[in-house]
Amino acid sequence: MIVLRSRSPRRKQVLESLDLDFRVEPEDVDESSFVKESPLEYLKRITLSKLGTKSASELLVSCDTIVVQNHRILQKPSDFQEAVEILESLSGTTHIVYSGLGIYDRGLEQFAFDSSKVTFQNWNRDQIRKYVETHSPFDKAGSYGIQDSNGPVKEYEGSYTNILGFPIRMFFQYHKLWEKYLKGNQA
Repeated sequence: MIVLRSRSPRRKQVLESLDLDFRVEPEDVDESSFVKESPLEYLKRITLSKLGTKSASELLVSCDTIVVQNHRILQKPSDFQEAVEILESLSGTTHIVYSGLGIYDRGLEQFAFDSSKVTFQNWNRDQIRKYVETHSPFDKAGSYGIQDSNGPVKEYEGSYTNILGFPIRMFFQYHKLWEKYLKGNQA
């Protein structure tokens, strides 16, 4: 049984679309960053922290997604004004989205991440305010969702599901390696 350690409805939807047997049990984690912590150090620490209490009989999966612009993490906005400010800073520019994947299975803890480049349309303040008013940016890193219709994303390079918040390619690579490992240890 897979245990998804996330509250994200988008991550849940991705696993449902794969027709996997899982349940959701989020782990509460302080997502504050440390002084001089790089974005990837932060991503690894938070992703692995979300694995929480380990279980010998279940596959635990955790994820975290960060939006990085100029080596700075753009977190989830705390209010309307902050969402507008974040989107203004992204307007007309390209940034990187990293999604980390933490997996705990039979005593083995693993971390992997994927990255994608996202370019925003050049939006004015009125377009940004309308987007914030009509969409739900408050639970999304960078204040936007790639899945939002009429959203700010002009184009992207990389994995759509990575930008959505679940690095599916990393998840399947892990499964391939794990199956190979198990076959090798059963001989």
